[in-house]
Amino acid sequence: MFCLVADVEIRRATENRKGLQDALRAIVAARATINTESALPPILHIGDQATGTTVLSDLYQRWKDMPVSVDLDQLWEELGVRPRPNGIDFDDDAPLAQLRRAITSRPSQPQQSR
Repeated sequence: MFCLVADVEIRRATENRKGLQDALRAIVAARATINTESALPPILHIGDQATGTTVLSDLYQRWKDMPVSVDLDQLWEELGVRPRPNGIDFDDDAPLAQLRRAITSRPSQPQQSR
């Protein structure tokens, strides 16, 4: 849930120019993966720097000490995800439809160092 909300919030804050994937790539590039022993806040800060936001740190601060309820019905509505009896439909006129398309599109490949 954290990742979905973070991705949407990063995309909102950056006018859809950056997303959670940009933050995660920066974290991996900094070698701050599960294989390292590090506190979470500095790792989230790396992701925030990559996106030019404070979304990851702010969200973590709000969510770390208490249960959180996300209104998924509202989020799906805003993203244009409409449940149907035999699956889902996408509403491209929904307020956050561009974000949904960016989240679900094929990711661009990062530049490879030679």
